[in-house]
Amino acid sequence: MALLVGAGASSGILMNREDARDNRASDNQVSQYKMVDTGASPEPSVTTEAASPKLKKKKKAKSPSPSTSKPATSAPAKPKPPEDPSPGNGLPAGFRTVVDDRGFSLAVMKGWDRRELSPTQVGYMPPTGDEYLQISEVEGAPRASFINYLEMEQAMQESSNGYERISLSHVEYQGHPGARWEFIYTPESGEPMHVLQQAYIDDEGTEYTIYVEARHRLWDSGTEQVFTTALNTWKQP
Repeated sequence: MALLVGAGASSGILMNREDARDNRASDNQVSQYKMVDTGASPEPSVTTEAASPKLKKKKKAKSPSPSTSKPATSAPAKPKPPEDPSPGNGLPAGFRTVVDDRGFSLAVMKGWDRRELSPTQVGYMPPTGDEYLQISEVEGAPRASFINYLEMEQAMQESSNGYERISLSHVEYQGHPGARWEFIYTPESGEPMHVLQQAYIDDEGTEYTIYVEARHRLWDSGTEQVFTTALNTWKQP
């Protein structure tokens, strides 16, 4: 294939205008430009490149550079305080579970030591001695816990220990008939004491009593918690 090229092209051998004039008569005024095909690969001429519009190269879209600004983040939500500030074992803070030598178990305050009070009573108390938790066990209870409390109350009322009832009522406990008694009394030391206790009789006829006593002036919600935690965790032998 031959390309028509302008003056000065390198693809073919161009004949100059003087040669064209000499041959004009015989060639009947052929084109003023002639190209002899040399078989070489044609290169685009200057004229061709000027005549043909250059295609504009499409600019590649630049990838968006990563933003150096930090994405806006909302402030993290404040964690809600736990409804029950209990450790993983389900006990209130400051309590531990003990398994007594007599076979029962319950939770008591950490740091409270066990003491044998009598053949039927075991106590747990702090080093200060201002309060204590007592467990009583009486086999073959002769009467219902509520009746027993009424008789004990009558004896206290007849004494001069400043007895004052807060409450005394039938309270079933762990499916067994029982009673709960709360009162204030003043022993020989002259320091008014506050007592709260729950008793019940199991199917074998054994009466168990969970008893908390503390100085009345020091009685508070923490003392109440000693009692309620003992009730909530109590397991008899």
